[in-house]
Amino acid sequence: MTSLITAAQSQSQTENSVLSIGDVAPHFVMQRLDGSPFTLADYKGKKPVYLIFWNTWCGYCIKKIPKINAIARQYRQDIEILAINTSWSDNLVAIGEFQAEYQTDYPMAFDNDAVVTKNYDVWGAPTEFIIDINGIIVHRDNIPTEFDAHIAHWQKQSCQQGVC
Repeated sequence: MTSLITAAQSQSQTENSVLSIGDVAPHFVMQRLDGSPFTLADYKGKKPVYLIFWNTWCGYCIKKIPKINAIARQYRQDIEILAINTSWSDNLVAIGEFQAEYQTDYPMAFDNDAVVTKNYDVWGAPTEFIIDINGIIVHRDNIPTEFDAHIAHWQKQSCQQGVC
């Protein structure tokens, strides 16, 4: 009986845990809207990854597009960006129309069954993660206000690990 309760408590704690800064980012592979593959592991040891979980109907997601476009243009060589649509009430047609209307300057993907969304404990949009070159979550939620300082830190970290 005790082991059943312990197992249930352990399962409940796991289900209620939220990915935080310092956690290892869950691995995933998905297809970008342009058809090219995205594999998180491809960037380990190379450059940080900025993930944005979003929806077409999310007003705050739309409001952030100019800032994310600016980051994409300025830091394209320094950080990999992927905007992942959570698939909550969205479909590929809606995402394509959204991308054309708002002229996003960064890659997007559709999380058809919300598997990646669930693995990243995303329960609202937008939710953002920055994953360092070691695969560790170093930022969660909202674009860091000092993005330049973060990029400089990641570049230094990369150089210290021999990836300059």
